[in-house]
Amino acid sequence: MPTTLQSHPTPAIRLYLFRLGSTSSIVYRSALITPIIPLIATYSLKIHVNATIQTNPSLDALNICTISEIIAKRRWSELKKVLKDADHIQILQQLFDSNGNPSLILVYFTWLEKDYGVSHSLGQYCRLLNLLANAKLYPKIKRLLNDFVAKKEGHSNSSIFHALSMVDDWFCSNSVLVDMLILAYVKSLKIDLAVKAFKLAGHYGVELSVNSCNPMLAALVDQGKIQVMENVHKVMIRRKVQPDVITFNIVISGLCKAGKLQKARDLMGAMKVWGISPTVVTYNTLINGYWKKGSVGRMYKADALLKEMLSKKICPNEITYNTLIDGFCKDENLPAAMKVFKDMEMQDLKADVVTYSSLISGLWNDQKIHEALDLRDEMLGCGLQPNIVTYNALINSYSKKGMLKEARELSDDAARQGLAPTTVTFGG
Repeated sequence: MPTTLQSHPTPAIRLYLFRLGSTSSIVYRSALITPIIPLIATYSLKIHVNATIQTNPSLDALNICTISEIIAKRRWSELKKVLKDADHIQILQQLFDSNGNPSLILVYFTWLEKDYGVSHSLGQYCRLLNLLANAKLYPKIKRLLNDFVAKKEGHSNSSIFHALSMVDDWFCSNSVLVDMLILAYVKSLKIDLAVKAFKLAGHYGVELSVNSCNPMLAALVDQGKIQVMENVHKVMIRRKVQPDVITFNIVISGLCKAGKLQKARDLMGAMKVWGISPTVVTYNTLINGYWKKGSVGRMYKADALLKEMLSKKICPNEITYNTLIDGFCKDENLPAAMKVFKDMEMQDLKADVVTYSSLISGLWNDQKIHEALDLRDEMLGCGLQPNIVTYNALINSYSKKGMLKEARELSDDAARQGLAPTTVTFGG
């Protein structure tokens, strides 16, 4: 007969609720208050929620070590014969309770899903994740969480955090698991859920790292959610999450994207407070921001950043110079663009097809047709093949001047090179 527990214990005994690491069961352990029933102090009675324990005779005869060995060798047909009508979930519970190899438990866990269509409970997922985290099996955690986030649509962040908090030794692994949960959300493009998990982590006292925060910030920038990105960054700093140079570069990029150039400039200045120095990526991001979002005098501010880089012994690269050259050309300031081009050569940096395309376009717009063609020949002489951007610059320039025959010839040449004309090509 199933064992049941009286709903009203005697006054001599206080019942304490102890977790055994499984959300599918509850253990009531009696603690002695008076010395009249000493045996009760060491007795544990385990009952299942909404059900009493049903002993499975076939399971009693099984050796968990034998089962583990079969699982390790992936002998699934043999395992099916051995288990027969056994309760597979109960065997999973035994594997959990036996402190078995987490990798083997994961194999069995996954097999139950694929071969038997078992839908594991949230508690079982969390217990397995905790075992894997304690064993530092991070790649396995990543795969399991990615799969969980993709399939388990019905679980809210609140239920996930609650289930994790009910697992034994949760505080030993919580940072790793929540970091990787946020990463799984980001990978699945569920950015709103990632932000909610980030906020809940604070309520549960979970310390996060830049390993999850940086990808989340980058995803918010990509989606144009700049205000949310700023708020997350502020909370990171308040929670003392140690930022790195990538953190600052991402936030500066978002601020530039939103046109908050002065704020981005101030943030770069604040990096030294954290003992972090700006890199060429930091400066390139700001220079690009001034080029795209700046107002009057934007390119001179961008050029001032180049001078600041050089004064701080931060070496600019091709992207730095190409951005400045293109910006000056689009501002129809060809002399400034040519000066930057010469500076680029003095830094022993080779111009690429992007550099030449910007200058050719600038020369055409300044009515310097022969110089533009000479520069094209120089580009070809350097072994650089024109790309569609180069052709766009030349064809648009010909079109604007009514030189349609020449524009058509270049278009045909682009087609022979396997470069398809675009709307930009004939935009003139």
